[in-house]
Amino acid sequence: MDVADTLPGHNAGLEALLTKLQPLLDSGRMDNVVDVLALVSDLVDMLDGAMVEKLALLFEQATAVSWNVGNAARMATAQTQAEETPPSLYGLLSLLREPDTRRGVALVLRTLNVLGRQL
Repeated sequence: MDVADTLPGHNAGLEALLTKLQPLLDSGRMDNVVDVLALVSDLVDMLDGAMVEKLALLFEQATAVSWNVGNAARMATAQTQAEETPPSLYGLLSLLREPDTRRGVALVLRTLNVLGRQL
């Protein structure tokens, strides 16, 4: 039995809406839609100015990190492709003489250190 059949009076717009919603109602998926709407409503209630500011700062920091990593990967790829032959083992070790390389290695090692402490 359709829901539209049980309504007093026939409104064409309402009947069209109920016809489209009928599969959701029959399968129980309408409950999921209601749950998502309730979740969005709760989030709107929880978000105050300070929370929005914190989330914006977090998004800005994540964007900056991804931008820096992307730029570093593009630059390293371009430099590596510009070399005619792959560097030798000695050539790779000689990269450790450069301060920028040592800073990068130190960053990776410190990051691994922090991750190891958290495990």
